[in-house]
Amino acid sequence: MIFLLVPLLLTTGCSDPGEDEFNKGIEAERIGNLDLAQQMFEEALKKDPSIAEAHIDLGLIHIKKEEFDLAWQETMIGLEMVKKTQSTIVMGGKWQDQASLAYNNLAKIIFNKALEAHKAGDLELRQQHREHAISLLEQAVELSPESELAIKNLAYIRQWPN
Repeated sequence: MIFLLVPLLLTTGCSDPGEDEFNKGIEAERIGNLDLAQQMFEEALKKDPSIAEAHIDLGLIHIKKEEFDLAWQETMIGLEMVKKTQSTIVMGGKWQDQASLAYNNLAKIIFNKALEAHKAGDLELRQQHREHAISLLEQAVELSPESELAIKNLAYIRQWPN
């Protein structure tokens, strides 16, 4: 009986629903195939809508495609989930790293608004968006103090537009 069980476990795998698609989405994103990454993250979420990381990474795909409203929506869903569960499916990762990434992504969206206000000459709106982005990045760094991405982005936005 054990001989039958071992091959079955080896062929079926032990991942939770949606994790294989999520991992394929990460790989597609890594090589720059945004359409495939989006498709894989969406498939992962169809199988398990509670994969916070898939929402966060789907939000990043939308940022890269300049679909900022969708990016905000997906990122907020993922952020709220990861804060509520305080867990992550990322092997060896911490939930704080995922929340930090989400705050970083939200700051990207807001900073884009600051850039638009800057181009339009609306200095007051530019400053409001800049301060909001800084606040989001400060939360990112607070959650994950070793996050080079959040630290670098925070330093950049603090000195911008000087």
